Amino acid sequence: MFATIFYWIIVAAAALWGIWSLVWSIIYLAHGENGNLWIFAIINALGTLALGILTIIYGSQDNQWYWFASKISNIAWIVYSFYGYIVLTVLQFIFGFSKKAKAQN
Repeated sequence: MFATIFYWIIVAAAALWGIWSLVWSIIYLAHGENGNLWIFAIINALGTLALGILTIIYGSQDNQWYWFASKISNIAWIVYSFYGYIVLTVLQFIFGFSKKAKAQN
């Protein structure tokens, strides 16, 4: 039972943070503040790492039993969140570069 509740809490938190991060990334891009995307990229990279670890734990029912003393069989949403975070982090990294004005001599 705990594995199921923890799973849905993680999926909900990852989805909410991903949407929040995406919305603010679009706002910063619209205002030309590309440098602000770096903090989101760093936080999302850490989130991707955490989701990757949880995907490994939830990927094997033996690991689930070891960590949670209960099991869940369908882990599709955490995998979708993991892939979504990878895409979001890469896009924030790419768009985080600011165009610098060239010095004229």
